[in-house]
Amino acid sequence: MKKIINLALGLVFILAVLASCEKITNKVPTSSISDETALTTYEGLQAALLGTYNALQSGDLYGGNIWACGDMLCNNVKNSGQGNIVYEETQMLEKNMSPDNRLSASFWDRCYFTINMANSIIEAIPLVAPAEEDANRLRGECLFIRAMLYFDMVRYLGNWVPGSTANGLAVPLILVPTGIDARPSRNTIDEVYAQILNDLTEAAHLLPASNSNRATKWSAKALLSRVYFYLDQYQNCIDISTEVINDGGFKLVDSVVDNFGSTVTSEIIFAVLSTQTSTSAGTLNGYYRLASNGKFSPSTGVLKVFTFTGGLEDQRYSKFFITKDGRFFTTMFDDRYMNIPLIRLAEIYLNRGECRLNLGDTPGALEDLNVVRKRAGVSDSVNINATLYYYERIKELCFQGDNFFNQKRLKRENISDKKLPWDDRRLIYLIPQREIDVNPNLVQN
Repeated sequence: MKKIINLALGLVFILAVLASCEKITNKVPTSSISDETALTTYEGLQAALLGTYNALQSGDLYGGNIWACGDMLCNNVKNSGQGNIVYEETQMLEKNMSPDNRLSASFWDRCYFTINMANSIIEAIPLVAPAEEDANRLRGECLFIRAMLYFDMVRYLGNWVPGSTANGLAVPLILVPTGIDARPSRNTIDEVYAQILNDLTEAAHLLPASNSNRATKWSAKALLSRVYFYLDQYQNCIDISTEVINDGGFKLVDSVVDNFGSTVTSEIIFAVLSTQTSTSAGTLNGYYRLASNGKFSPSTGVLKVFTFTGGLEDQRYSKFFITKDGRFFTTMFDDRYMNIPLIRLAEIYLNRGECRLNLGDTPGALEDLNVVRKRAGVSDSVNINATLYYYERIKELCFQGDNFFNQKRLKRENISDKKLPWDDRRLIYLIPQREIDVNPNLVQN
């Protein structure tokens, strides 16, 4: 029941994914396939889909920066003194990003290129007309990938109206393959989230429970849990999380560290998989791996969460943190061939538990919290409140792309060492300047 992307199978689009960045309106994935008939056969659709999965391993996407950049912005990390911090990383650490920041610009480019791959396959499916079961699976996988990317785009680029909680602008919502003359404008945050929910709901209906190590209905439902959680749709999150917990066939492993190696565990619901010849974690290794002169070490704030909540015996502390020359480092990304666990069962428990707390189900909230704490080797909590859940998420999902967005979800007023409010423009990616230059319909954050 493990839903893992097999990167070794990605035979199509690989060179195109690594090509130099261009404006998104020039990205036509079919030109990257070996011949003009690649999306006219079932085999061609399969190869194209595997290439789309393969694109997700990019260091600009789930191979690194989607996780690491949030930690830079909220200062969960600091300069380790081991590696060289470059200009773009300094901008994020200092909260003064420019429109030419390579990290944010490449994120935009890779997202839209990959979304365009998915859109091209979706458009081609009815023309090829494979068997219904195959057509449903192909469409469901593309919808899942598209929704996952739009979710992270809206979280990094959506600009809430100051003093409001709605009606801000997100990103252009592109649902068909783009042509060279396309000049999309930005959709609202509400519109993009509505599409994400539609895509995931349909994907959960179309996808099978088992799918050769790719996206399944449980992948879609687990991602719905995350989206509902971040939208504060408490009951929806509880309902879908309960399905995943009770019926998905996943279980927490005894040691949390096992989820960050080259062995797939029963806890991982969806991940990017490395092989001996194709590694997905190179960017994360470069940021954190001590043997690679990792650039970042945990911030004092992160360490305090563990030390001030009785965490020294917590395996998430004892197994993931070491000291060298008087400085702390994380060992979470030391395995060069580690799988990147994008969604784990522990997160689903935390999603459900906090939503139960917000709806007044104190016993249920305490039960879910203690399931995660027990695995970490710490004693059960006898009390429950929002602060305990906040700290538990930091510890369980540390350096996994959660805390920055969770702080924004909670509308915290002192994010990062700059003490910025959650909706401050300095915490939002800017639209790449090259996109603004060629598209008069785009407005800057």
